[in-house]
Amino acid sequence: MAQSCLWRIELPRHDTGSYDEIMRLTSSPRGDGAASYDFRKSEKFSGDQTKFLERVFIAFSEAVITNLAPMLKSKFNLELLTIVPRSYHSYLNSLPETTPMMIFRLEPDVQGFMDIDFNLAFALFERLMGGKGQPPRDDSRNYFTDLEKAILQKPLAKLLDAYTTAWKDIKPVKPQMSSIEFNPMAVHIASPSELMVIIPFQAEIASASGLINVVLPFRYLKDCIPKASFDEFMLTKNSSTGGGNQQSVLSVKLESAKVPIVVTLGRAELLFQELLSLSVGDTIRLDSEISQLLRVRVNDQTKFLGYPGSKDGKLACKIERVLQEGEDEFDE
Repeated sequence: MAQSCLWRIELPRHDTGSYDEIMRLTSSPRGDGAASYDFRKSEKFSGDQTKFLERVFIAFSEAVITNLAPMLKSKFNLELLTIVPRSYHSYLNSLPETTPMMIFRLEPDVQGFMDIDFNLAFALFERLMGGKGQPPRDDSRNYFTDLEKAILQKPLAKLLDAYTTAWKDIKPVKPQMSSIEFNPMAVHIASPSELMVIIPFQAEIASASGLINVVLPFRYLKDCIPKASFDEFMLTKNSSTGGGNQQSVLSVKLESAKVPIVVTLGRAELLFQELLSLSVGDTIRLDSEISQLLRVRVNDQTKFLGYPGSKDGKLACKIERVLQEGEDEFDE
């Protein structure tokens, strides 16, 4: 006579167990000895750990803006949203069929990735090519060529630089780009049931907006977070940087900020008809002499004067004079 068995699984009222664990438990033959599973146990970050992550990824968004703004030369904003744990398989299934994804390695056996809305990636590429940074038209292709992928690697590498900067005060890391993929189902960096942490950012680039998501293994992140409480960590950090002197902390942050510098060789005025008739080999005479000091502009203001030259095989400018506020050339 066949024997029947009845499984009874009780879930806490305000918590849910892992779907994969439920399937494993209910599919195990009774004779093999089913392993017990505590559904009241849920993997999540503590309050202090969440504060650490928020601090790190707010710093990440600020570093991304600092790194990409000079390259894009347009409106660019990145805002951290809610950090969400989710199984790897579940998250991949939620992504559109064509999603730009940058896979990177953090440790020999740990990988993560960043995915970008296709419209946002298209606007980023268009802006790099001198366009207005608009999302694709409805009839546009939904893929990138190999050449376009190679061009996208440069701004995506800036994201990894920002990741390094964001973690420097907690745990030194140096992520290495592995590949750029466009099919989520072709990305296998973790087991389907592994818990990942999704860190989403709302991004605005020129005329487009969308999400940029950083996806990392839960257990890796948990090991990276300091064991001390967030308040103790911040107190210790401030003490080590000069007794909590906010001015010195601000100075350190400003030292790593990047500013655009432009050296003006000279100027010329042409009629539009003359401009149309220009061809290869023509010479345009500038309004400056060879021996004249060049204007070095910082954020569209002339701050220095210098001579042209070269260094390490590249064009350079030797600073000859520092302009002071009030001089004629200072605000030109």
